[in-house]
Amino acid sequence: MARRVCRQWSNAIILTEPAAYPVQTLKQEAGAGSADSLPFHATVPELPSGAAKRVEMTALKFYKCALLAVLGLTSQAMSTVGAQDRAGMTPFVGETAAEFEARKKGLPPPTPVIEPSTVTLDADARGHFGVDPAINGTHVRMMVDTGASSVVLTGRDARTIGINPPSRDFALKMSTVNGIVLVAPVLLEEVAVGDIVVRDVRAVVLPEDKLQVSLLGMSFLSKLSRFEVSGAQLVLTR
Repeated sequence: MARRVCRQWSNAIILTEPAAYPVQTLKQEAGAGSADSLPFHATVPELPSGAAKRVEMTALKFYKCALLAVLGLTSQAMSTVGAQDRAGMTPFVGETAAEFEARKKGLPPPTPVIEPSTVTLDADARGHFGVDPAINGTHVRMMVDTGASSVVLTGRDARTIGINPPSRDFALKMSTVNGIVLVAPVLLEEVAVGDIVVRDVRAVVLPEDKLQVSLLGMSFLSKLSRFEVSGAQLVLTR
């Protein structure tokens, strides 16, 4: 009794009449698998070697095509679910509109824009700019001096903020209006003027009675974005 073999390819059904050829079971190796690993069992006539090979190739192509179709549908379904989840998102507490839109689209959050900090100081009657910065958390009275290469602390102000160098540290020579003075170099963890905060600022400590007021010099000012005098005002920007 003649048997028919059904082969499906590109949604077309082809019926092959095996004529008078004897019947055998199709065996197809796919990777490490065999005919048992295929999604169907086919019975085919014992065809000449060329025809049998074409039947085997067609079966393997159908198996691969079906596998790719399943994977494609799964990927499309996951993408659809992901899009639906993003569409139903709600903003987090404190999340900006730009951050929320980026999260909905699966993008990294936008880089925050940091606004510059600006402090304006008014000149006194003598044209000097006084300031009360917080040095290591403690406020001291100082005068801005662009002619000083570093921050200069009086002995009294240094002790106020917790800095008390031993006498052997006063070994650095510094030129002042009163002549050459031995000073002690120190490093200030933080100097804050209003919203402007500068860390790791070089400074020197003068001996007692060598200076009346501490100076906010260039070791601080040089770390700003800019500083400029406009009329009777000094504008600091960072």
